[in-house]
Amino acid sequence: MRVEELLQELERRSGLSREELMKRIDRKINELDNLITIEGAIYLVARDLGIELPSERRRVTISSIVPGMRRVSFIGRVFKISRIVEFGVGKKGKVVNLFVGDSTGYVKIPLWNEQVSFINQKKVTIGSLVQVINGFAREGIYGEVEVSLGRFGMLKVLDSEIAEIPSAEELAQKFSSFEKIKIKDIRPGSFEITGFIVKVFKSNYIYNSNGEKIMVIPTLMDDGSGDIRVSFFRELAETLASVSLEELEKIEEDKRKSFLEERLLGREIIVEGRVKKNEMYDRLEMVATNVKPFNPTEESYKLVEELENE
Repeated sequence: MRVEELLQELERRSGLSREELMKRIDRKINELDNLITIEGAIYLVARDLGIELPSERRRVTISSIVPGMRRVSFIGRVFKISRIVEFGVGKKGKVVNLFVGDSTGYVKIPLWNEQVSFINQKKVTIGSLVQVINGFAREGIYGEVEVSLGRFGMLKVLDSEIAEIPSAEELAQKFSSFEKIKIKDIRPGSFEITGFIVKVFKSNYIYNSNGEKIMVIPTLMDDGSGDIRVSFFRELAETLASVSLEELEKIEEDKRKSFLEERLLGREIIVEGRVKKNEMYDRLEMVATNVKPFNPTEESYKLVEELENE
């Protein structure tokens, strides 16, 4: 269904005028810093109005996929594959994440249990061109769009090439890059910040997610220009605190906060992550996707190199 058809359908089902709908669509595009197509914005406005629009069956560009879309089909190239994670006790489950992109955007596709054979049997590798049919889109833990296959979805590996879909190397470079930014200038998107951990929030720090225990460390980072809540999950949290989940679990729950504070407060680090707005508290928050220790010498060399390039 094309844009005009979507607008007609939304106009009919919402009872709102075309002018009012266009105002809402423009506002949604501006809220997302023009990182979404008009088609994607229409779906978001429809969702805000409690309306589910049809036509996700057709192939769409990845940037047009928004959380809540059902029966969505698209073609993209695999440019990153996570490690396979086992979870549960007794009858264990497995999950692996594919990162699939086209020239407009990327999504994460979790493969569960028997679907992991796509990776084990090397049916899908980095660079594979894949087609997703009848997927369901939702927001992932890191704020990115995630497409699940569910019971009715299907993943198909394509033999023929599509010229307009970039190579895995190009996609990795495009979607793994993070713009350096001061916290005072932060906005929704993918960014790199450098700052000090000034607070570790009170938490349990260990949670169950789909039968898998994971470590979560919520912190407050400050770079002198402002501060922002930054959360670290799973292996990233373990790396940051230099402690395994099993080791932290042995520490009494009421002593975990002071244990982590001793290790983290005052540390200067470089964090790459995705920033999104927490609607409940009306604030921007970051979910870390990578963390590096701050090296003054290395950063000085980088700064000199950037100035020379300019």
